Formats: sequence, C-alpha cells, structure tokens
Amino acid sequence: MSSKVEVKPKTVRIYELDQFEKLLKGIKVAACMITESHQVVDEASVLKRLRALTLNGASDGNACSCCGVGPFASRAQQTAHYKNHWHTYNLKRKLFGKSPLSLGQFNSRRCEDENDSSVSGSDSETDEKSKNPESDLFAAATRHCKAFFTNHKGQVFCIYRCILHHKKEQLSTDGEGVAWVERCQRLALPGFQRWAVLMVSGGHFAGAIFAGSAVVLHKTMHSYVTRRGQGQGQLNRDQHGNAPRSAGASLRRYNQAQFLEHVQDIISGWTEDLVGCSLILYRAVGSLNQGALFGKNSPLNRDDVRVRALPFPTRKPTYKEVQRVHETVASLEVYDTMELFQKALIASTSKGPAKVSQEANVERSKKHRSPHKPIDRAKSRERAPRELPTQVMSSEDEGPSFIDSETPIGWIKTLSEQSSNGVITNSRKDLLNDHVLKSDHSDQSEPEVPEVKGLRKKKKKKEDKPAKKIAVRIPDNVKKIWKIISSSDTTLEPILEELENDQLVVACNMADPKDGNTALHKAAIADKPDMVTQLLSAGGDPCLKNHQLQTPYAAAPPATRLAFRMFQAQYPDKYNYNKSQIPGPVTPEQLEQERERKAQQKKAKRQRDKEKQAEKNKTNKFLSMSDTQKVKAVEFRCFFCGTQLPREPFEYDSYQFCSIKCLQNHRNLRPLHKSA
Repeated sequence: MSSKVEVKPKTVRIYELDQFEKLLKGIKVAACMITESHQVVDEASVLKRLRALTLNGASDGNACSCCGVGPFASRAQQTAHYKNHWHTYNLKRKLFGKSPLSLGQFNSRRCEDENDSSVSGSDSETDEKSKNPESDLFAAATRHCKAFFTNHKGQVFCIYRCILHHKKEQLSTDGEGVAWVERCQRLALPGFQRWAVLMVSGGHFAGAIFAGSAVVLHKTMHSYVTRRGQGQGQLNRDQHGNAPRSAGASLRRYNQAQFLEHVQDIISGWTEDLVGCSLILYRAVGSLNQGALFGKNSPLNRDDVRVRALPFPTRKPTYKEVQRVHETVASLEVYDTMELFQKALIASTSKGPAKVSQEANVERSKKHRSPHKPIDRAKSRERAPRELPTQVMSSEDEGPSFIDSETPIGWIKTLSEQSSNGVITNSRKDLLNDHVLKSDHSDQSEPEVPEVKGLRKKKKKKEDKPAKKIAVRIPDNVKKIWKIISSSDTTLEPILEELENDQLVVACNMADPKDGNTALHKAAIADKPDMVTQLLSAGGDPCLKNHQLQTPYAAAPPATRLAFRMFQAQYPDKYNYNKSQIPGPVTPEQLEQERERKAQQKKAKRQRDKEKQAEKNKTNKFLSMSDTQKVKAVEFRCFFCGTQLPREPFEYDSYQFCSIKCLQNHRNLRPLHKSA
C-alpha cells in the first residue's frame, strides 16, 4: 500500500534579503488569483435585452413573451404562471442569452435531475464541484488571507495580504496584477521593513517596533481587570446590568481606567518612532481593547493606511508572543511546483464529508460519555487511591520502614547480616548502596523474596544509657583573665604581656562552657571599656556568639559599646565588623562634635524653658487683675485666658478675646445685670 507523503513548504523571512530577493526575480501573480476582464456592454444592447424581458402579449399584455404561452383566460391564471418554476427557469436562461425551454423539455430535464439526485445527492454535488476545479481553486484563493505569486523558477510563494494592502484598498486582479507585484517588490526596500506590532487583551499589553529582525523598542504591561474564571472584563460585566459592588469589582474598574491611560501614554511616547514605521499591525478584540489603542489621546487612527489588523488568532500578549507574531507575518511559504501548491491550498480550505462526519461522531460520543457537570471549585480534588507499601521493622532506628518498588531484592538479608556483625549504617540509602555494590561484585543473583508481607525483624531493646559529659579543661591563664575581669581591676596588661601570640588569641577567644561567653563578652557585660579595647587589640574576636546568640557588642551596655566603635575607627580592617553587629566607626573628633551639639541643645532648651516661665508669670499676673484694670493695662491680652491677641481680636463692650470660645465663656461667668 502506498502512503501519501505530505511535502512541507520552505520558509523564507522577508528580512532575509538575500533569499527574498532571489524569490522576486521574474515575479508574477499566480494564475489562480487572476480573473477575466469584465466585458464592456453598450446601452443599446442593454435596452434590447430589457425589451425582450418585458411582456408583449397579443391582447393587452396577457401573454408571457418569455415562455411563449398565452393569452391567459384570467388574471389568476397569468399570476400562477409567473410563479411556476418553468417560467423562473426560462427567465434565468434568457438572462444568459439562451433560448427558453418548452414545458415538455423542462419536465424531462427535471425528471433526469431528480433521478440523479435520488441515487446520491452528495455525489452529484461533488461531481459538480469536480467538473470545474479551476473555479474551486479561484474561490479558495480569493477567500484566503494570503496572496500568491510565482517566479521564473516556477516556484509559488505566499505572502500575507495585511502587509501588502489595507482591507479598504481593492487591488485589481484583472490582467497581470501589476499593483500586486509592485507592492511585493516594495517590501525589499530598507525603509519598508520597519514594522510595529501592538497587542491588547484582558489587561495585558505588549508592543514592539522591529527594524528587520532587530527589536528597536518594546514594552509590556499587565493590570488586574479580569476576575479569574469570569471570562470577561469588569466593564463588560457591568454593561449587562446588576453591576457588583464588591471591593474586587471596584478595584478592577479602577485598574481598567488606569490600564487604558497607561497604554495610551506608552503609545504617545512612541509617536516619533511610529511615524517611521511602514506597517502598524495590531490585535485588539472588543471595544475596550480597541479603545486603549485608538482612544481620544492616542496618536493612532483606524483610517491610517498603515494600521492593519492581524489576520490570525494570537495568544496572551507577551513580549515572546509579539516576537512570534512578527516572525509569522514576515514568513513566506515557498512551494517548488504549482501542483504542490494547489493540493495544499484546496486541502487547507476544504474538508471531505467523511472527515466531517467522523469528527461529528467523535464529538457525539464524547458528549454521551462525559455529560456536563457543574464544577465546584471550593471542593478539594480527590486523590487517586494508591497501594500502601509493606511495613517492616528496620534495625536502624527500631521503627517501621517500608518496601517499595525502588527497594532492591534481598536487602532484608543484608540488613540482618550487618546488624549481626555490629555494623549500623547511618541511613537506609547507605544500606541500599552497599547492597548494590555487593550485587555488582557477585556473579550469582540472590533469590527473590516473594512473601514480604507480614515479615518483621525484631531486635532486643537496649537500655538507654545517659551520654557522658566530657569536661572541658580550661587553662590557668584563662581562668586568671576571667577572674581579673570580674574583680575591681581596670587593666589586663600584666597578664596579657606574659602570654605569647598563639596562647593570647586562644585565651581571649575561649568560651565559658556554662554560658558561652568569651573574655570579650565578660568585659563588655562588666562595663569595662578599657579591658574591651585591650582584648580587641590582643586578638579577641568580636564576631563570636554566646549561648544566647549574642555578640560582645550586643551584650554590652550603651556606655561600653562606644569602645567597640572607636576601635573599629582605629583598625577598620582587622575584623569583619558587619558580622559582629557593630553599626559603624566613631572617631574622637566625632565624639567631640556630638558632645558640643548636645550641649547646645541643652542650652537652647534651658532658654526656652526660661522664656516659657516668664510668659506664664505675665499671664498669671494679667489674669489676677479685674476687668477694669485689664482695660487700662498696657499689654493686649485675652481677657479670659491671658494669651496674646491676634491682629483682629473678638470684642464685645470694651473687652477683647482671642477666640469666640473665650468670649462666650467670659459672658457666661459675668453677673446677670452686667451681661449683654
């Protein structure tokens, strides 16, 4: 049996100029796209055919000049004839310049057609289609989203129509198709390979400008405007009525407005770059997405000849998808011969009836087997049942271990041998590795153990003995250093001079087994900054931590922490101060400046307190006066609270106040015969 081999076409990119220019040599429009030129009909011939179609009856127009029947006995008989299929058929024949058929000829031809259709209606249709394959090929070519050309080698290549002309432009296919050839040759020019691709969908925006295969500019953006599982934007959902008032819906509405604004800002920023583009390809389905590209403030216009929609569906707008779309649009399918091209074109635009019926049967079986069920997303999915492994006892931890498909055969025997010899492995992995090594060296394979279920390996329990604590021996010189730190002494120089360099570093960094504190920890906790400096110079590491995970700096009080920072300023490279949690170095000059600053702050605070006290005394003295004395007083103060009056005080009678509240309180406190 011979199997059909599908020949895949070659792919050539437009920006690959060497290969593209080779295809353009001797370019012509494919024959399947060329139609016959329309015949020019003069006015006289049209009037003549119209007169032939009019009713010229012998007796006042009561006869049919088309079929040659008449005159009719009544108006009803004439109307019935005009509604008959015989009259309609003769009218069609006369329009095409053919002679009418008599009633007997029409009935005989109709019977033949019915007999042919009764045998096989589908066969007659396929026969009619097969009688005129050129018309089928032309219909497929005109409906296709690509244009087809041939060259001097006889190759046929396909180009997307969207990069040749706008959908409102009608390029004539009469004659040789010169306009199509010019558009195709124009793509080889350098300036015509600068394209822009813009995509908007579901709160996603992706755009890029290409110069040939290079990306000149690109931008992507995403905003939360679609609820997961809802399948549409929030604004589209609101247009159906009963707009939700939840917090998520309000957030999506706000994000939609911001998304449109951001997309238009991006496109406005690309105005100069878009002017130099020969093509602006876009994908925006729906009014909202198109409003983002062609809104009021957008520099793009739908009527621009360069702005063209993509002729194929796309995925979610991303930078990777924009690159794929650009590569797809710029790709040409090249067929070596016209026969291969015709087969591929007809196969891509038509489906056989057997294939359609087979697909329909598959869909019916799927619907019958799996009826539609509502999905409850709140319910957790059930896990598939799995077989539990066999439980046995392991000698490693006297706990249960399990046998699965990865466990080698005979590992239980190896385990028992190791336990009898006193060898205890650290993990089951080591045990399995040992078994694999043994099996590799041995030539004979061990017998299988089919009955593993219920097998348990028991081991005598041993009494747990407490682990012995190993006593750490502390040298005498280290004990002496710790003792001096805990005493009232302020220096460690005598004992540090007695030790050598190696012994000195060990003594300074040895930790106390009780709390983990080193000598530097103890000196910092004891608040002795001089000892801290001496230990740091001798080699005490400030990065070591005690049992409470504290460094010496973290355990020291605030006054002693200054010694660590001053030592860091003096020796910045001696230790890893970032690990020691010391914030930063401090020099003596900085300390002096800090002291002066604090002294000035204290002096200014004392001055402010003094002025506040003087003001308080004046206020108390003014409030102790009577209303008559307050009127005669030199100072202008509020008669109720004693504060300084504003530029326009509040008054009644001869009294002045700083606020309406003080005025009302003063009137309420006055005697009744003196109140307003």
